[in-house]
Amino acid sequence: MFRSMVYSALGVALVVGLFLSAVQTLAVSPIIHAAEVFEVAQPEVVAAHNDGHSHSHDENAWGPEDGFERLSFTVLSNVLSAFGFAIILLTGMLLARDKAALKISWVRGLGWGFAGYLTFFVAPALGLPPEIPSMETAAIGGRQSWWVLAVVGTAVGIASLVFLKGFVKLLAIVFLAAPWLVGAPEPLVHGFLHPDAEAVASLESLQAQFIYATAITNGLFWITLGGLASYAAARFIKV
Repeated sequence: MFRSMVYSALGVALVVGLFLSAVQTLAVSPIIHAAEVFEVAQPEVVAAHNDGHSHSHDENAWGPEDGFERLSFTVLSNVLSAFGFAIILLTGMLLARDKAALKISWVRGLGWGFAGYLTFFVAPALGLPPEIPSMETAAIGGRQSWWVLAVVGTAVGIASLVFLKGFVKLLAIVFLAAPWLVGAPEPLVHGFLHPDAEAVASLESLQAQFIYATAITNGLFWITLGGLASYAAARFIKV
């Protein structure tokens, strides 16, 4: 069964990863490219703050070239991410089938996908909104730690609501509230430090567009992933 699950996850990941890459190319990448123009034009002196905090922009750091190379790495990253998430969803579906006698169906698959969307995108994004280049951010360590807390708290909270019975369901409130009681880390300076006011206005507009675009893109990704994962689980993974 494990081999069937891995093969199923790989097949689902290839389809969903390519689909996500296509949607990102149309809806998300143009916004990032537009923001990068301002990042390149931004003088390095702006990156230094009076309080001693600074950003490190290593011009020699490797990154894929624009065009085919960048698109290829994006597709590879999306397929690998989709594979990992497909494994998670398939594991949950199979455990629910075998332990809780919940039959796998496309409706439940969409539910699993929606739960994944809430867990891995919506909850973290409420505290750490998607960011475009040139935007000031909190320290990476704090953001990563809070992201993990938000994901784990939301996942356990949703699972508690769905699978626990009686008053024990109230534990969901504790897990769902935990990330917000801790609080997401905040940058020392909010917004953008570009010296041109018109550029800042353009970046703020791009940031708003980016949030909407990533929310829709991730929603499509998770719903498609949940639906295809449920089909693969019912069709190819037997008890």
